[in-house]
Amino acid sequence: MELFNVTLQNETLVAVFFAAILIPALAGIALGTVFRSAKIANVIAGLCIVSCAAGVFAYPLCRSGLSLSYALPVSSAVGDYALAIDQLSAVIISFSSVIFMLIVVHVVKSTSDSGCRYSGLLNALFLAVFSCMAADSVLVLLMSWEMITLVTFLLSKKGNNDRARWMFFVIAHIGGLVLICAYGYMAHIAGTSELSQWKGIGASISPVASMVLIMMIVMGFGTKLGLIPFHAWMPNLYATAPIHTAALLSTVCSNVAILVIFKSIFSYIGVQDSMSVVAFVIIGISAATALWGALESLVQKEPKKIMAYSSMENMALVVLCMALGMIFLNESPVFAKLILIAGLLHTLNHSVFKSLMLMTIDTVEDCTGEKNIGRTGGLAKALPALAAVSLVGVLSMAAIPPTNGFVSEWLMIQSIMGADLQSKGMSLLIPLVLAAVGICGMMMAASYARLYGFIFLGRPRSEGMKEPRAMKKGTIIPLAVLALLCLGMGFFATFIMDILATGVISVTGVAPSPSYRSVMSGEMLPLVLGAFIVVTVAVVLLVIRPGKEREVRTWGCGESLGKDMQYSSIGFSQPLVRVFHPFYGDTTVVRDTKEGGKKTVHTEFTEPFVRYLYKPLGRAISSIAERIGKTQTGNIQTYFTYILVTLLAVLLVVRML
Repeated sequence: MELFNVTLQNETLVAVFFAAILIPALAGIALGTVFRSAKIANVIAGLCIVSCAAGVFAYPLCRSGLSLSYALPVSSAVGDYALAIDQLSAVIISFSSVIFMLIVVHVVKSTSDSGCRYSGLLNALFLAVFSCMAADSVLVLLMSWEMITLVTFLLSKKGNNDRARWMFFVIAHIGGLVLICAYGYMAHIAGTSELSQWKGIGASISPVASMVLIMMIVMGFGTKLGLIPFHAWMPNLYATAPIHTAALLSTVCSNVAILVIFKSIFSYIGVQDSMSVVAFVIIGISAATALWGALESLVQKEPKKIMAYSSMENMALVVLCMALGMIFLNESPVFAKLILIAGLLHTLNHSVFKSLMLMTIDTVEDCTGEKNIGRTGGLAKALPALAAVSLVGVLSMAAIPPTNGFVSEWLMIQSIMGADLQSKGMSLLIPLVLAAVGICGMMMAASYARLYGFIFLGRPRSEGMKEPRAMKKGTIIPLAVLALLCLGMGFFATFIMDILATGVISVTGVAPSPSYRSVMSGEMLPLVLGAFIVVTVAVVLLVIRPGKEREVRTWGCGESLGKDMQYSSIGFSQPLVRVFHPFYGDTTVVRDTKEGGKKTVHTEFTEPFVRYLYKPLGRAISSIAERIGKTQTGNIQTYFTYILVTLLAVLLVVRML
């Protein structure tokens, strides 16, 4: 009887958990559809925060031993609408809920994007994100992923940015069609649509089919992660969409893609010895994406586009970790687990520092009206709190200890270097991968230094930077929380890795070993040294700081030092542009200014993938569509002929099969 009561209480608690997530989100969607009042908009955003707060409890409840599974009281012909949260999903859901909640708070506190429609769509996006990560049926997984695409498309509407939105919509749906084919075939092989029943189904099909499925899954989800060549939508959409939409797409939605890719490869399909070929292909695509993202970030003028290419680089590194994990799993299981933990940890870290930086950029634009870093400067003096939290975010993105970004990238490098690989091909691969990671790290560090330096340091380069508007009340709160997370997740990295390790073990089946903990703990020494350096520098600055500040005039080569004498953004990146000119495909344009007789020189960049891939493909599709359109004669006899010919063709094909 007591056991029955305990079970009953557990079922009730699980039902309350799912209801606390689903009901407020559904109510927010309904209210966002009906109402248009600004006060109601805040209520709708509050409902989204309630759902996010409930999502935070996913990991604590899963950790307590509860079975977090729930089937909706309706079903379809292809299966039930079932949800189930395992240990790894619980970690990602809880963390993503925190990030989502902080972004929604920033929406309410800082921006005019907040409205009933926008707030309602935020509820829809969180519902889709949660459903996708907790999906236990193919139907829920695919429907939720498509819902993420549709809602993001609607959330990204701002001004006249239809071209960027539709490019995202088309590319994302190409990925969606690929995923429908992949998961439909996997459901056929498994004989069930329940994802929890899929375990190593790759063993029942040929190695070639398994590798094709893995490639389809990576590229399908890679359309939103920005993997080459599906990244063309990112810079323009990030630059034109509401910044909070870009933040959610870059962080929470990316977390969904990484989680599902991870579970699909290491649980649903399973890794076999013969899969090294597809792992090599994914490594090549990931490395190329990371390098291209790093290159492009150094020459962009808009901070949002820098963040877009930064997301490309970071997510490519995570996918690279998963591909290396496929190789290590058979040859060095301990380091396979370590590289997978490093990838997942970097996913969480990326959510924190990228959200912080995107919302910082939004605050800068709101206070100054400037979107071009060539016209910024000197903001640290006017907005010191914003400069402080932004500095933490930049240090984290640049992987500087003691921040969280350093820990995950350091683990990547250490796990790659420590893996004991037997074959000669693998031995040659490791130096190349390390070189790619190192080059990406150096270029991205330079890009972030450029971003922070030109916005916050130096002298104002435009009127908007001289006297910026004060930040809106409460804007700094979510930014400060994210900055503290960047530091806290660096200092307490081993705790987070232990949590991730449990999830990785449950998915991959790799048992813990004594060397695992020793490696994980031993490599934290640089973090301790970094913290020591930071504390030492802070103490020295406090000790030697003079009691009275004195303003000294800077010698300006015989003239007063003006904003035009500062180093420019174009000048910063010009040496790199000259070296990589064939890849950038840059053009120099001379323009007349409003001031008589003066001209300015501008360097313009066009994505080579847009120029040589998407534009020719678009022209080809338009040409084909135009020719097909000629068949639309308006003659009913012609249409009956089309139907007859089609039926005959179908019957012949069926007969031949």
